[in-house]
Amino acid sequence: MSAQEEKIKLEERDRTLQEIANRLGVRAERGRRFAELTSLRVGGSIDWVISPETEAQAAAIVYELEQAGIGWRALGSGSNVLADDGEHHYVVLSLSDMKGEVRVEGDCVSVSAGYSLPRLCIDVARQGLSGIEGLGALWMNAGAYGHEIGTVTEIVRVAREGKVAEIPGDSVQWNYRHSSFKEGELLLGATLRLLHDDPDQIRARMDDAKSRRLATQPHGARSAGCFFKNPPASTTGTGKIIDEMGMKGARRGTAVVSPVHANFIVTEGENARAEDALALAEEIRERVRREQGIELEYEVELWRANQPTKQVTGEVASEDRDVDEKGKEQQP
Repeated sequence: MSAQEEKIKLEERDRTLQEIANRLGVRAERGRRFAELTSLRVGGSIDWVISPETEAQAAAIVYELEQAGIGWRALGSGSNVLADDGEHHYVVLSLSDMKGEVRVEGDCVSVSAGYSLPRLCIDVARQGLSGIEGLGALWMNAGAYGHEIGTVTEIVRVAREGKVAEIPGDSVQWNYRHSSFKEGELLLGATLRLLHDDPDQIRARMDDAKSRRLATQPHGARSAGCFFKNPPASTTGTGKIIDEMGMKGARRGTAVVSPVHANFIVTEGENARAEDALALAEEIRERVRREQGIELEYEVELWRANQPTKQVTGEVASEDRDVDEKGKEQQP
């Protein structure tokens, strides 16, 4: 396709997209960058950012985009994403405005995908409900210090055929850092079944978990949490493996291996670049492969400007990154 043909195609897409957004009453923005939307504060330009406020709006707009053949990706809190520095010619469906109201019925709590997990923990703790302290995103089945969010999920709400569909939690396969949802399925929210407990004891556990994070993770730094998964066949966490190779503090341009936790890559400076973080990550992988015979897998999601779209998922937005369920990454 020639440059002129590509330009005409994008202009037609833009007109269609604006019409869809106007008809559904959804905010659509241009001129945004991933550097504004992700915790690493790096990443290139985005053609469109669409921000639904309700689960029904999100389900409807995804259906319309797919019917029109317009590529999209869903972005939650942006705390587990490394988007490259290129021009991303697709739609980013931002879930950050999709907070809604937390609904509590007995020991069940219903929450939308844009709701902050720390805030949710505080909200339910006040009502004497426990079980989500330290948990993370539904799609990745993130967990920390011996817990997984799949164990408390009663219902998952997903977008299907333009509507909100409910999926029983026990029909989902919940594995380490992964669930059985497929690419192209948008997770809209969930109903969690929690446990009744004393609010003061819940708060004490939350404070303890926060203290452990502050002691073992780079608080206040621009990171995407643990960059790599723990090797399944190893008894040693990835952070310790990288640390023992002497790579704490290693730098590539604007990216640095955290001196606090070696499985965290942090970015520095106003003009930080995703290519620096990726180059540093690949250097780590190459050394671990060469010296340890281990192939590290990324835990962060790598978003390429030229990769196919109609992807991703939703997440219960989390402002704190977690370690794995065996607590391996507590080792700084």
